[in-house]
This record gives sequence, structure tokens and C-alpha cells, in this order.
Amino acid sequence: MEETAVVSYLNWIKENGGSFKKIEFKHDMEGVGCVYTTDRVEENENFATVPFKLCITEKQARKELPDLASFSGRIVQTVYLLLQKHLGESSFYWPYINILPKVIKTPLIFDDSDMRYIQNTNLESATRERKAALFLDFEKIVEHLPQEIYKDDITWDDFLWGYSVFSSRAFPYSLIDPTSTDQSEVLFPLVDALNHKPNTKITWSRSGDPETGSLSFVAGQAYNTGDEISNNYGPKSNEECKF
Repeated sequence: MEETAVVSYLNWIKENGGSFKKIEFKHDMEGVGCVYTTDRVEENENFATVPFKLCITEKQARKELPDLASFSGRIVQTVYLLLQKHLGESSFYWPYINILPKVIKTPLIFDDSDMRYIQNTNLESATRERKAALFLDFEKIVEHLPQEIYKDDITWDDFLWGYSVFSSRAFPYSLIDPTSTDQSEVLFPLVDALNHKPNTKITWSRSGDPETGSLSFVAGQAYNTGDEISNNYGPKSNEECKF
């Protein structure tokens, strides 16, 4: 993440009603983006709040892309994300999209030499099956795009990137509306910045309604200055983490 892009991203969050304190965004020794404390964070302290209006939801995507009604939520959201990315700075979501990883290292982008390392594993077969299914979706999507959208604006590599954004970062819509039976996903700026760590004690506290509400992070343990703050996404197998 370039510093100017991060500053624009954080300003965008604050300008739209979000808040955060005692945290900063940096890369670790391996180049992975992390969230670190700049001061001591006490147990039960609220250190970040993000309004729902910053989220990218399936509802939004389907509203903008009615011609894709027959496709799954993640596929429609993938296309919506790519179209917002193509809009660049004119997109409301650009500050968020601009700080997303340019390359997402999942098996979906493995070449033949990389695939050798997972040969004869469940991950290999799962990767080949998913990639084949996604390519069929991609071919159909290109034929169903609205006329005003150039087909060349969405390439196969772009499609894999957008899909991987959702597979690696999306949260359940129930975080926005716990009463909803909607099983769709949502991209949640700032909330998705924390890396996964099993057994981390943290609370997601929502307030307000799905249109004007927000989600807050509450520390379930104390953190000293300079500690990484992590999230807990529940038990994950190695295969789930890779995808």
C-alpha cells in the first residue's frame, strides 16, 4: 500500500462517518498489510467504527446490474467491483479499491510450476474444479454485460482478482442486519484490514439500522503499544485459508 493511497483511504472513512484511534496501518517484515497499535488499547475499548454505507453489498450490485440476475451473488458482486475499479477516482469506492492488494496469492493464479507443489492433494482438485467453473461463468458474464460496458474492460485476470477479493475478504451480510435471512456477502472497509489469528478475543458491535448504522471493533484483551491487532474469523482449514 502506498502511503498516499492509505491516507486517502483513511480520510475517506473519516469523511463518511467512520472513526478509529490508537491504530496505524503498516506492512510487516514479509510485506503483509497489518494493523498495529500506536498507544495502549485497553480491554473492552472501542478502537474503530465503520458505517454500513461504506460497504459493497450484493443488493447494490444487483441493482446496478439487473441483466446479471441469473448469476450467483459473488459473481455479480465481482463484476460490480471491477466496474467500480474501472471508474477510477470517479467511483465512491475508489479510495477503498485503490488500497486492495494488486495481486491476491490464491491457488487460482497458480501456473503449472506452482501447481506442482499441491499435486495429488484435495487443494489441487478443488483449485482446478473452481477455476474451470469460474471460467464458464466468466464467458457467460461477458455475453450478458450491459451494452454500455465494453467487454474488454473485464479480462479473465481481472475477474479472478475480483473473485479473490470476495473469497479472501468478504463478511456475511448478517453483520449489517442480523435479522436478515440473506446469505449474501459484503465487503467491509477497515473491518477487513485486520489479519486472522485463531483465539483472538474481539467483539463486533453493531448499532443502528442497515441503512444508517455502523459496526464497531471492541478489544477483547489489552494491547501494548506496537502490538498487531488481529481479528478472529473462526476455525479455518488450510484449504479455506489458501482460497
